[in-house]
Amino acid sequence: MTIKKFISCLSMMLLLGVALQAQTVDEIIANYFENTGGIDTWKNLQTIKMTGTVPSPQGDFPFTIYNKRPNKTKLEIDIQGNKLIPQAFDGKVAWGLNPFAGGTTAQKLPEDMTKIMEEQAEFDPIYLNYKEKGHEITLEGKEEIDGVECFKLKVERNKNNEREAYTEYHFFDTENFVPIMYRTPVRLGPSKGMETETYLSDYQEVEGGLIMPFYIESRTNGQVGQKIVIETITVNEDLPDELFAYPETKTEEETKDKGGK
Repeated sequence: MTIKKFISCLSMMLLLGVALQAQTVDEIIANYFENTGGIDTWKNLQTIKMTGTVPSPQGDFPFTIYNKRPNKTKLEIDIQGNKLIPQAFDGKVAWGLNPFAGGTTAQKLPEDMTKIMEEQAEFDPIYLNYKEKGHEITLEGKEEIDGVECFKLKVERNKNNEREAYTEYHFFDTENFVPIMYRTPVRLGPSKGMETETYLSDYQEVEGGLIMPFYIESRTNGQVGQKIVIETITVNEDLPDELFAYPETKTEEETKDKGGK
């Protein structure tokens, strides 16, 4: 074999390897959607409402999470009769309400947090049309997570769009093709630069045949940070836009009436 033919064959093998890897990633994602209700069911989903409890040393606090297509979200936690809204996004404004910090009215979140909320509020799973969204996903082999063999997917978010680029790792059970852990970088606050691992388990069937996790646990540096126990998941319930809207104060409304922006 001549050097020219050798280089040509080597190039073909490398290209074939890339194609096979891309096909494997797409197969994993296709199996994920198939095993969790079907991709058409996910595409036709309009709203998700979750209720459950947040365990803590002070007791179990009820919560409700609302999500609506295309990018609305709201988290409410009932703490001894007080409604805490750590975060909400109405499609434009990120806001929160914390009665334990002396707040009686909602407050807009800082710009850097708003950008993160805007991305987190996207309704569809990242795997749905991920290439068109500007993300890149590659397979980096297998890794064992809590005794479970998993496909290790490297998810390069926003690699090909204008948003801030960063890398996550998603681990899919090789038997059931569902994610059981995400490894993500902390992007704000005193823990910025550290990694958080979010574990998903207790997958159950909900309305419409969708399969979703009912237990979520986050860990940072091996320490458990937060647990969420989901009790009910309701899909395609009518959730009005007003539920997510930033509740403007009277002062803000008066300023607008006077021509202020």
